Amino acid sequence: MSGGMMGGATGSMPMTMGAARADTSAAPTPKATHAAGTPDCPPVDQALVDRGRAVFSGSGTCFACHGPNAKGTALAPNLTDPQWLNIDGSYASIVGLVRTGVPKPKQHAAPMPALGGATLTGAQVCAVAAYVYSLGHH
Repeated sequence: MSGGMMGGATGSMPMTMGAARADTSAAPTPKATHAAGTPDCPPVDQALVDRGRAVFSGSGTCFACHGPNAKGTALAPNLTDPQWLNIDGSYASIVGLVRTGVPKPKQHAAPMPALGGATLTGAQVCAVAAYVYSLGHH
């Protein structure tokens, strides 16, 4: 999953209707990491990371290339170290990479197809990205 797309905010902010909702969303969320540029993903929290771990080692089949412990194989990079090959390692960039894949990896021969070649829902993409993000951000 350390691959080809650069993530980041697009500069657009979603508009919020209603004062109460705007006041609630303005409150800081302690230790939560939002996917800037991916407003459809929730902030990273332990429950999301746990769901992502299940996707990584199950229906997402990420483990097939990245290994069961995400430490990498000859096919795909280590996701537990601080080195990112094709993206900046932010939650948003990981979400983007999972969605689009890595057609031309920098250091591995096998390309990563969009969604890792699996059939993932948007919620599963957010969850597996949160899990991968958590591996290097303890």
